[in-house]
Amino acid sequence: MKKSKNMFKYIVILAIILIVAFICIFIFRGGLNREEAITDLNKYQEVIGVKANNKYKDKWGMSEEIFPKSVKDLDVKDFKMVYLDAWDNQYLSYLVVDYSKDEYENEVERLNKYGIEDYIGYYGVTGFTNYKLLAMESDSYQGFVYAITDNRRIIYVEMIFCNYFMDIKYNEHIPNEYLPDNFDATINNSYRKKFIK
Repeated sequence: MKKSKNMFKYIVILAIILIVAFICIFIFRGGLNREEAITDLNKYQEVIGVKANNKYKDKWGMSEEIFPKSVKDLDVKDFKMVYLDAWDNQYLSYLVVDYSKDEYENEVERLNKYGIEDYIGYYGVTGFTNYKLLAMESDSYQGFVYAITDNRRIIYVEMIFCNYFMDIKYNEHIPNEYLPDNFDATINNSYRKKFIK
């Protein structure tokens, strides 16, 4: 009898240790992290590009060369970078810049050299209706980095994630018109269902 009481006691202690360990791991891995939104343009190079701080630097191997290296002297109308570490790092950024005629032509030329990778069909995307696509880096798993334009305004966007869905509530952070047509990276998206059974 005494032996079974001791055994029960050890099982309870072990269960408590496991629960506490799970909670610590959950918190450490970012389970309780909130989306971190940065709109301060002075922090642009800290979160975008090769000079970015550590947690913003390696975005699942996706290149940010489409984005300008610097925003100094640019007529920036809007900027936002959202970061979330919910087990896996995820990123959503957009930068809206108005250019003079000459600056615009130079930037369009730079972006055209970058090119447009295949992207149609990824996450339900069918193209762009509201803007002309200038450059696109795409990955069927990791997401998109692209630039779109209308009337000397260029909008640079990145949506980088994994596991075929985005934990970031992107519809709350980016104007819908900047997204590709029919883009769906919510957890129950049909594109993900093809790969996760």
